[in-house]
Amino acid sequence: MNRYEQQQALNEKLEDWTLGHNVFGTLKFADGNQTSAHRADKVIRRFWNELDRTWYSAAAVKKNVRIPRVCVKHLGNTGTNIHYHFTAQANDALAFTKVAKAVWFGADRFTGISDISVIRNRQDAYHYLLHEYLQTEDTLQEVTTHLDRQSINDAARYKNISQLRRILTKQDTFNLVFNT
Repeated sequence: MNRYEQQQALNEKLEDWTLGHNVFGTLKFADGNQTSAHRADKVIRRFWNELDRTWYSAAAVKKNVRIPRVCVKHLGNTGTNIHYHFTAQANDALAFTKVAKAVWFGADRFTGISDISVIRNRQDAYHYLLHEYLQTEDTLQEVTTHLDRQSINDAARYKNISQLRRILTKQDTFNLVFNT
């Protein structure tokens, strides 16, 4: 199977993997060309762990209840400009976008611009995840991808006042940082 056929097969899998996803994001570094792959991987894991812990309790995260998502690493036209694209499934997409922006901003001193918004067309979103696939290898082998859709169904069991406080704290951070 050639790379183009592999990309087509992955698009078919992504259609299933992103079912129900309602948020798309691009996460960049201040200078993706100067960011090492090791550092970028640490930052993206920290980002997702903090989001998981904002939405779910420590006990839930230990039981592998996490935000359903597909996250891929891209290297840009130069092949060295590290950045990430993701789709995620959130119960409250608007609140999630604000919280995710605040978490990315605070994830590392070298994080840069983030563009996180509600998905208007899921097919366009998951196709975009693979737009660099033909130039790079193994972009879908990102360790922060979490495909368990059951998490979103389990979310109701973990709603409590502590979760609300964590989300509101992150939203306050967003408001302070982005002056809204």
